[in-house]
Amino acid sequence: MRARLDFVVLLLAFLIVLQPDFISPSRFKFTNFVCDSVDESVLLVHTCRLKAVRRDKTTLNFNGTLLKSINKCRVHAQIFKRANGFKPWLYNITIEACRFLRKPYEAPVILVFNLFKSFSVFNKTCPYEGSVYVMGFYLMAEQIPVPLPSGEYLILIKWYVKDLMMISTGIYFSFEENLT
Repeated sequence: MRARLDFVVLLLAFLIVLQPDFISPSRFKFTNFVCDSVDESVLLVHTCRLKAVRRDKTTLNFNGTLLKSINKCRVHAQIFKRANGFKPWLYNITIEACRFLRKPYEAPVILVFNLFKSFSVFNKTCPYEGSVYVMGFYLMAEQIPVPLPSGEYLILIKWYVKDLMMISTGIYFSFEENLT
């Protein structure tokens, strides 16, 4: 009986070593997604929501229609971490979106863009007109390319066309490291 128990323990140890996804070391979860359309004469927002697919998987969905052709778009993104309210944390970046789509620059933006590129319509360069979407985007903790401390975060993204803010999007998520 003791030999059989030792064999089962040894087999489980090998499975854990050979299958690192067997036990997830951390947890990522979208908690909220907010879109504030400022200029509806340029962008009409149809969908801006999170959808719970299962207990550990929440998808982000955005669907809108550009009513005018966009040739120049500036994007300002900032990350906030919750500590007695949301405080600025680590990154505050502004890029020219059309230039970025032609030739990606700014390493942190490239990392984030590569995560959601396959879920979006952003696979060509400007001009953009018509439908714009990010549908069914989900993220697992193992996909995060940089280490994050545990906590609640907000990624605030403001989209400008001709120096006028078109839309502001807020992506709220929580991340928990499991170091045990």
